[in-house]
Amino acid sequence: MQRQEQQQLQTQQLTQDMVRRLPILEADRTAIAFQLGRLSKRNPNIATGNGTVEWVADTASGFEARLFEQIEEGSGNEIQKQLQKQLVMALDHRGLLPESDFVLAHRFGADVADIEVARQALLFLEPTGIGAKNERDCQYRHAIEHDDPLVLDVFEAIDAHVDDIPGRLDIPAAEFERVTRIVATLPKTPILYEGTEHVVPELEVVRRDGELVTTWFSPTLDVVRIKDDREAKWWHETLEMRNATLRSVWAVIAERQADWLDGKLVLHPLTRKEVAEQIGKHESTVGRAIQGKYVTTEGGVMAWRHFFVRSTEHGQSPFMVKKALAELIQQETSPLSDAALTRELARIGYTVTRRTVANYREALGFGNSRERERQYWKGGD
Repeated sequence: MQRQEQQQLQTQQLTQDMVRRLPILEADRTAIAFQLGRLSKRNPNIATGNGTVEWVADTASGFEARLFEQIEEGSGNEIQKQLQKQLVMALDHRGLLPESDFVLAHRFGADVADIEVARQALLFLEPTGIGAKNERDCQYRHAIEHDDPLVLDVFEAIDAHVDDIPGRLDIPAAEFERVTRIVATLPKTPILYEGTEHVVPELEVVRRDGELVTTWFSPTLDVVRIKDDREAKWWHETLEMRNATLRSVWAVIAERQADWLDGKLVLHPLTRKEVAEQIGKHESTVGRAIQGKYVTTEGGVMAWRHFFVRSTEHGQSPFMVKKALAELIQQETSPLSDAALTRELARIGYTVTRRTVANYREALGFGNSRERERQYWKGGD
């Protein structure tokens, strides 16, 4: 029995290790800088090498202290509060706690039941969602805290796969659609720091002295400080794996989209599947790698995901369609309807529906043709 439990523990630890590493590949520089800032506060061997984001690292340095204050103000005896603090130290860079209660109990020498109670206590701390097991669990905590009680009702009904939710909740279909949009946009992770409009790119590819020069800003650790520190070694290995994967993905992107990097406003067809086959990774790994990553190019700052386009004359990515749409609106001599814009896009090689044009136009901040006519040609407000 003991041997079976040991094998179960080893299997779960290996699985949980993968669970911990994969989100780091997906994380952007800001999220990683926050986590490294947290860790370096208590572990001097975790010192950032490249990729520092100073403002978020400063915010991270007091993260544990703010949570500890809330724990001290809460209920429970000293042993329970100490276990809650240990769980705080185990939070990942997203503020989540994806490791199983079984693995956490073994790590901290506690009973699984006590871990369950301590985890539940974390869920009442601020920011909302701290200690949630996964992104869906975090969204559930945000649903509970939402000002509109219907948000929680709809969330729970969707999770329970209830048929005819509007009928069961006795609400109009329009109201159900409104609430489902709110549910879909509930934060998947705790809001650990105030966001910023500033994009933090992973690298830049710019022309210097007539040649394209690539500079990476990916976070690394100071290898001199790591020594035999187990935690620092894990982070060093994980960041090295992350950075190696990003570089292999980018190498394929850079080769295919060399024209764009050279300053030409053209993108060539490229899919995640193609990249995955070339680098010997799963397509889902490529999806994680490009999530939230940006690059500074001759054409401006661009999300990696916008380099992936379908096979058309101009490279039909949402990015390129929006760019072409914005140019059409900015150059119009009289306001064009969405139908007319759809035809103009088709004329220059972009085949999209009128509904897509309307959605993209609204996302770009342009009003419809009547609104633009009042604003630009008739001097209306």
